[in-house]
Amino acid sequence: MFNYMIDDSGVLTGPVEFPRVPGIGVQRPSNAVALSIELSPAPEGFAWAYDNGSLQQKVDCRGDVYSTETGMRETWNTLGELPAGFTQLPWPGGFHIWADNAWQIDEQAQLADNKRVALNKRDALLRDAVLRIAPLQYAEDIGDASPEEQLQLLEWKLYSVELNRIEKQSGFPSPITWPVAPGAATNT
Repeated sequence: MFNYMIDDSGVLTGPVEFPRVPGIGVQRPSNAVALSIELSPAPEGFAWAYDNGSLQQKVDCRGDVYSTETGMRETWNTLGELPAGFTQLPWPGGFHIWADNAWQIDEQAQLADNKRVALNKRDALLRDAVLRIAPLQYAEDIGDASPEEQLQLLEWKLYSVELNRIEKQSGFPSPITWPVAPGAATNT
């Protein structure tokens, strides 16, 4: 006889040896079964199971699985095919969605996020430009701006206009040719 342990999902592991107790014989725990044959290894993706007294090979998808709705990883402990809404293929992350039985890039979501990131950067640069423009504009308004300050004011205003027009660049949001801030060193 060949002894096999049965786990909570019904999967057989073994064969295992149980000690022989003098005067009593072999004592099998309640989660063990004795078979008259030694089982050959189950094929890849299958497991031997003992279900209601019947020996069967069942699909084995136990382990990490991923929700096709959210991409979140879960641990699967049940034998049999995965239900709809789950896959064993790891979610690559980012903007991947489940389509045609595979993870695919959601190009619209990726484009929308690229736009959001670009516009957030633009807005941060515009806020910085406003902080640079304000004192120069005040000096201009009260008639106290030097020629150098007038030139700086004009450069910062032109820079702000260029920043505000990045959405009109061909291929926006990628690639973006960012205008160079006045006074910033340029790489040539």
